[in-house]
Amino acid sequence: MHQTSGHTRMPARALGLIFDATLLTLLALIVVIAVTGGGVFHVGELRIRARSVENPIWIASALVLLRYTVRRWSPVLGRPHWPVPPLIDRARIFVLQWIPDTLVAWFTRPVRGLMVVAAVACIVKLLLAWTSPGFFSGDDVEVHEMSLAVLFGMDWPVWELRSAFFPMLVVYPAQRLAAAAGAVSPEALVFAGRASVAVLSTLAIPLTWVAARRLAPADARVAALAVMFLVINKLQMSFGSSELPRPVSTVFVVAAFFFVLRGGGLAAAGAGVLLGISAAFRFSEVVFLPAAVLSLGPERRALKAGVLLLSATMTLLAITAAADALYWGRPLASLAAMVDYTLVQRESSRGFEPPWQYLRIVPGWTTVLFVLLAVAGSSRRHADSWWTWTPLVLLSLLPHKESRYLLPIIPFFSIAVARGFLRASGWTRRAAEGIGCRRVAGDLFAPALLLAILHDVGGWRLGRSNEGIRLAQHLAESGAGGVAAQEIWRLGGRPYLRGHEPLMALPPELLNDSSTATTVANARWVALRSGTARRNGDAIMAPLGFVRDATWAGDDYVLYVRQK
Repeated sequence: MHQTSGHTRMPARALGLIFDATLLTLLALIVVIAVTGGGVFHVGELRIRARSVENPIWIASALVLLRYTVRRWSPVLGRPHWPVPPLIDRARIFVLQWIPDTLVAWFTRPVRGLMVVAAVACIVKLLLAWTSPGFFSGDDVEVHEMSLAVLFGMDWPVWELRSAFFPMLVVYPAQRLAAAAGAVSPEALVFAGRASVAVLSTLAIPLTWVAARRLAPADARVAALAVMFLVINKLQMSFGSSELPRPVSTVFVVAAFFFVLRGGGLAAAGAGVLLGISAAFRFSEVVFLPAAVLSLGPERRALKAGVLLLSATMTLLAITAAADALYWGRPLASLAAMVDYTLVQRESSRGFEPPWQYLRIVPGWTTVLFVLLAVAGSSRRHADSWWTWTPLVLLSLLPHKESRYLLPIIPFFSIAVARGFLRASGWTRRAAEGIGCRRVAGDLFAPALLLAILHDVGGWRLGRSNEGIRLAQHLAESGAGGVAAQEIWRLGGRPYLRGHEPLMALPPELLNDSSTATTVANARWVALRSGTARRNGDAIMAPLGFVRDATWAGDDYVLYVRQK
């Protein structure tokens, strides 16, 4: 065994201690950000945003690798009874043996196990929805503008690209029930809509377990691990606390997958109906139709494929036509608008993005390690592989790409990750007895997996405009009057500002005072993003009769009020 010389032993131990202390500090920071959502910190004139675990995870990964290279210099934190090599062995046993065995034992009584896991996941999503009242994008504000316009009998302008099926079937009933109980504040009504999604989306957990058990009836570890990887996934948890449709459409996609696994013509028809419903929630779910056809059994495949495609198409058209006729006054209005905007005009709020974009943004929907495990666990023989990679390829061909579009893939991705984990476990055990790079990879698998899990858990909290909602609440307490704002959706749009008409949307950049004057002519308040306000906000707003509102303080927005 290599020993450090006497004159280098103390510096080596000090360096190891620094690595350990820094790593523990980073892990604590990651936990704090995951639990609280982080924040903005001011150190003198320096403004530090700590709202994501992304960078701390990368730094921690680098420190783990460095600490491994000097593992024999000193024990952990200088404690003689904490040498690094035995801790590596214990971590390997924990990851490769304890986790799978514990999960299998937990699901020995599957109904009880699934109920507890689903209940905990649902409670976490409800807490995330309640503690983060802001919005992720303009899309979720539009959902509430559609549902609350009906609830309040208002005529709010909404983009016709959105089908009315999801807002009116999932969000509106929950909000109407809340209003009947006396909860009519925007905070309560928004939470009611999110709670409906949180509860319904949780059904994906037992459906994934059932599908995985059918795929691997001889190995209970696959289903147990698939549930674990699904529950910890950042997309599944974060958007499961939102009011967006994909968490709910995912449930119908997984149910359709189970029908396909059953085989038979009636099952194919049922799968088609379920996929049609999921596509009515969100049109992009049609990418699962080719996957469904490819995973059909060989017996009478053409007939079953025809039945599946016909039932899916008829279901989608019937639901969309009825929902749009009732809401927009024209059957298939939203479908026609979507086809025209996306495929004919090839418009996108982000412009054209390359086909490999989803690989570039892997940390936005999972981790690199989980992608590698999913690849290792995929095969043409496994139906879940078709439902993972076929939709991913098809979505990659569309001009607009966001990580949330992959949400319905995650249950099948989790099954592939579970299978890949079991393959990697066998290899890691053999690598522990090897030498060189093989041994290094085997030793680092356990900490890499734990960091990957921490990365996904750290992404459970969706980045929302919580300060924007606080600003909307401040305006509500300040009296009536028109509001002009940059990214007005961050303030909750009309659901939060319906007492402040007219609402005026300002462009991302204020070009000059003359163009801004037209927009803010009827505004009492103007809310500018902090960056805009620092650059030229005062210079443009002062000649228009606006001064900074001293009653408001925030990091993301600067509020201006018209001088009397």
